[in-house]
Amino acid sequence: MDTPTKTLTFETRLDLIHEQDAALCQYAELWNQVKFHWFANLQKPKAQQLNRTQFMHEMGMPFSYRVFQGVQQSIKGLIQSYQTNRNNRLVTLDVKIKQLEKTLNKLEKRCDHVAEKGCPQQAKQLRNRLRQKEVKLRRWQQKQTALVAEKQENKTPICFGGRKLLKERQALETGSAIEGWKQRWHEARHREFLLVGSHDESWGCQNAQLSPSEQDDAYQLKLLVPHQLRATFGTTINIDHLQFKHGKAAIAQAVWQNQVKKHDKSIKGQPLSFRFKRDKKGWRLLVSVEVAGPTEQAEWIDDDQGVIGVDVNPDHLAVVELDRNGNPLQHRTFDLPLHYKNDAQRAAIIGDAVRDLMDFAAQQGKAVVIEKLDFQQKKRQYQKQDHPQYARMLNAFAYGKIKALIETQSIKRGIRLYHVNPAYTSLLGRMKYRDRHGFSDHHAAALVIGRRHYGFKEKPPKQLIGINAKGTVKTEHPPVRMALGDYQYYNKLQRWYRPLEKSLDFLSGWRHFRRVNRVSYSVEARLDGRPGMSPDLVQESSTLLSAHPAL
Repeated sequence: MDTPTKTLTFETRLDLIHEQDAALCQYAELWNQVKFHWFANLQKPKAQQLNRTQFMHEMGMPFSYRVFQGVQQSIKGLIQSYQTNRNNRLVTLDVKIKQLEKTLNKLEKRCDHVAEKGCPQQAKQLRNRLRQKEVKLRRWQQKQTALVAEKQENKTPICFGGRKLLKERQALETGSAIEGWKQRWHEARHREFLLVGSHDESWGCQNAQLSPSEQDDAYQLKLLVPHQLRATFGTTINIDHLQFKHGKAAIAQAVWQNQVKKHDKSIKGQPLSFRFKRDKKGWRLLVSVEVAGPTEQAEWIDDDQGVIGVDVNPDHLAVVELDRNGNPLQHRTFDLPLHYKNDAQRAAIIGDAVRDLMDFAAQQGKAVVIEKLDFQQKKRQYQKQDHPQYARMLNAFAYGKIKALIETQSIKRGIRLYHVNPAYTSLLGRMKYRDRHGFSDHHAAALVIGRRHYGFKEKPPKQLIGINAKGTVKTEHPPVRMALGDYQYYNKLQRWYRPLEKSLDFLSGWRHFRRVNRVSYSVEARLDGRPGMSPDLVQESSTLLSAHPAL
C-alpha cells in the first residue's frame, strides 16, 4: 500500500540583530514588488501577458529563477484561495436565497389569510416583515449577480494589504494620521516572502539552507541575499540557534536526509520551503516539510480489525466503531460548538475534537473512514435533505479545517485514513440502522460510511411500518430495483422515501424490533416522546402495532 504524504508546516520565532532585521525587511520589499508586478501581469488579457523570461528582463532580473518560483507559487495560491472562497460564497448565497424565497411564500399566504379574517393590525405587521425580507432578498440577489459576473469575466480582485486597512484611509484627515496610516499600509504589504525548495538542491533549498548546529535540537540557517542587496548586507545572512517547539522529528529527518545526500547521490533529498513573516513581535520562520509516514509510532494502524466511521456535521462529529464484518460496536459524539465563535476559537475547538477522535481510533487500534466531500457538495447536500439549519451553520473554514486536521493527525499518529463516497448514506442509515440500533440519523450515516469502505451492499428493508397522524398503521414496500445500478436505485429509493417519511409520524424498517426482547422492549418506549403525538395516541398506536400481522 502506498504511504500517504502530506506537507506540514512548523514555525519558530527568529532572534535577530538590527542588521539582520533590516536585511529581511529589504528582502521582503524587493520580493513583494516583483509579486505585485507579476500579479498585475496575470490580470491582463492572455495575449498581452508576458512569460517568465520577458517579465524578468523587464524587471531587471532582481532574483534568480528559484526565488521567482516562490513569487509564482504565492500568487497561484492567492488566486486559488480567492476563487475557492468565491465559489463557497456563491453556494452559501444560493442556499440563503432559496430558503428566503420559501419564507416569503409562507409570509404572503399568511398575509392573505390574516387579511381575509379582518385583522388589520396583524396584517400590517406581517406586510412590514414581508417588505424587510424582500429587501434582504434583493440585496443577496445583487451580490450573487455580481459574483457570477466576476467569475465569468475571470477576475480576481485581490487587495494586497487588506481591504479593512484600505478603508481606514477614508476617515483620516490630519497629516500625522495619514503618515501613520501610510507606514502601516507599507508594512502590511511588505511583511512576508517565500522561498521554495526542491529535492535536488543543496540542503533542500539553495536560497535558504537549514543545517544542524552544534547545540542539541538547534539549527542554523544560511540565507542567500539577492544581488541588488549584496552591496549593503553581503552575500549571506547567517541566523543561528533556531529551535522548533513542534515537528522536531520531521525536521530532523529532513535535515539528516539532505545531509546524507551530499555524500550519497542515490538518496533523494527532502525539499524544504521557508516563509518569513513579520508581525508586531518581529520575524517568524515557517518551514514546510513533506512527511511520509508516522512520526509518533513505528507501524501503521490499518483496517484489519475494523474501522471508525465518521460523519462530519456542523455541530458535532458522529463516530461509530465497526468490526471487520461491518457490525457496530459502539458510537461516540464529539461536539463542535462553533456558533458565534471567531476563527481562532473555532480552530481550538476543532483541534480538541479531532484530537479526541484520533485518540479514540488509536485506543481501539482501527483506521478512520470519512466522507469524500468538499464544502460546496456538503452545503448542497444539507439543502436537499431539508436541513436548512445545518446548511446555515456549515462554515467553509470549519469544514476545511476539520478534514485537514484529520488528515494531518492520521499521518502523525500512523492511523490509516480512507475516503468513501457518502452518497445516500443518510438515507440508508435512516431506513436500515437508525431504529435497529437506536442511533441518530448522523450516527446511522457514519455506520453506512464505515460499511461502504469494506464494500458491503446496502439493501432496503422488505417493508416499512409507519403510523400516520390519525394512528393508522401502514405497511409500505420499497420500489423494485429492476436492472438499475446501485446509485440509480438509491436515487429512486430516495424519491419514494422522502414524501413517505414526511407523511408519517413514525416509520421503521426494523421488522423484528418487538421480537428481540418482548419484555424489556416495548412499542411505547419507541413512540414515547415523539413530537406531535399525545399519550392517548401512543397507547392507541401501541395496540394497533401489537395486532399488526407483520409483527
